[in-house]
Amino acid sequence: MQAPSVLLIGPYDPHCGEYTFLAPPLGVWRLAGVLESAGVTVKVFDPNCCAGPPERALEREVLRRPWDIIGVSTTGMTLRFDLKLAHLARRLAPRALLIAGGMEATFRPDLMFRLGPFDRVVLGEGERPLLEMVARLRSATPLSGISGTAEPGAGGQCLKLPQRALERGELRDAIFSTPYEQMPYRAYWERLEGAYRVGALPTKAAREARLAEIRSVRLITLNYCPMGCSFCSATNFLHAAQGSVPGIARLDADECIAMLERIVAAHPAVRTVIFQDDIFVFTQDRRIQPLCEAIITAKERGVLPRALQFISTNRVDAMTPERLTAMRRAGFRVLGFGIENFSRNVLKEFNKGRIYDHIEPTLTAALDLGITPFLDLILSSPRATLADLAETLRQAYRWLSRGCEVGLYPYVIPFSGAPMAADPALEPFTVWEHREIAGTGIAWQQPAKILPIDPLVRETILAIERDFEAFLAQAQEASAHLPSRLRSLIWILCSLRPMADRGLSIADEEAVRHELAARLPRAGPEHAEPGVATG
Repeated sequence: MQAPSVLLIGPYDPHCGEYTFLAPPLGVWRLAGVLESAGVTVKVFDPNCCAGPPERALEREVLRRPWDIIGVSTTGMTLRFDLKLAHLARRLAPRALLIAGGMEATFRPDLMFRLGPFDRVVLGEGERPLLEMVARLRSATPLSGISGTAEPGAGGQCLKLPQRALERGELRDAIFSTPYEQMPYRAYWERLEGAYRVGALPTKAAREARLAEIRSVRLITLNYCPMGCSFCSATNFLHAAQGSVPGIARLDADECIAMLERIVAAHPAVRTVIFQDDIFVFTQDRRIQPLCEAIITAKERGVLPRALQFISTNRVDAMTPERLTAMRRAGFRVLGFGIENFSRNVLKEFNKGRIYDHIEPTLTAALDLGITPFLDLILSSPRATLADLAETLRQAYRWLSRGCEVGLYPYVIPFSGAPMAADPALEPFTVWEHREIAGTGIAWQQPAKILPIDPLVRETILAIERDFEAFLAQAQEASAHLPSRLRSLIWILCSLRPMADRGLSIADEEAVRHELAARLPRAGPEHAEPGVATG
């Protein structure tokens, strides 16, 4: 037969980036590039960036031609929306091979077969399984027994066929195949500038900073995070697919520079490249210093724009003054750190106790160099005390006031594949929510949050959450979609009274309100600059 045609559907987040990055789905595009390199006709359908309602746009795409394979990428947070698109694709293309992939599919292939109309599930990285499917379709060979897939078996059983993770050379080739030239970054930038009302921000500096953040392109150079945090599933993604612990693989410094040159050539208006690796700098890291020097040289030669900036996520205990200085010189303006919590006890519970002594000196050194640390925080853990909660809230506000950016989450979310999600001792404190697939009779209960075991802490965090949701709804009506830095201030503001009711002071309410008001975009198009969409 002729080369099979493949339609790849990215995760669908109708909440505009609340559950996903509001950016082209990198993993899906990487698969598309690998398939195209093998002579396959491929189309990426991105439900987060299409003309009109995603369901109607997908219908047009599916009916445009007879697709041989339709792949649907899933995440835990977007699952019900992804499944809705999968059922629509099945109704429109009953003869296509329908497959599921992504994090949720890898950890729960049985759930995919129970809730979705899938013929196969891809486990872990999709490059090899999809290429094998294409080869078998070309030769009219049966599709059973492909490594890296799960298939439905007799009696409702799920047959899993492990595959080894991509080795370094294979990963490099896959990343180099990513078709950045085809990715609709400009459409995303325009949408984000409208959603965040960039023109209505109170100062030119704030507008320029937001534009630098919005006009960004993402690059992954690492295969997975090996750190094993108890709340996180990322470490186990390739484990689940391989059936054993895979080796670390990532691009070297020269390969990173080659990708940066390609990105700039494909998207000349880019202002920031975001390295989307779960960890960009390791404690024993031999790449970061040569990479920074190579970036500086490339800028001096005019190969990369001098103003090009970078964002990355790093281990806080991997930062040294020398590394921070090199990164600042190269143009790293924001460094993300998975601090998670400021309580030593909670960090131990998260399997991150080793980072505690590095937090203060690293954040201080970064700020002194003009780097903005971005801190991801989880306010409560299953075994947190009120004192733990108070410490994290106080420190979050302290570091916000000093110039850090902060993303706050109230409790642990039980992602499939995370150790905490599988801990039977935490099951009584796990809240399940009803989920259903619109337009079908299919419904299920999905774990949504793991609350603190201590009843007083549990009651407090839920009270803070209720106040936060009410405040956020009102704030967004009056202004715009709010980024995490503003949501974090709202979390802190909404914590003040519940914590005070329990005898714990967090911050001065008037000061928090003043800082929040200063950062909010001004409502109304009359404040927008000419030519800038206000959404």
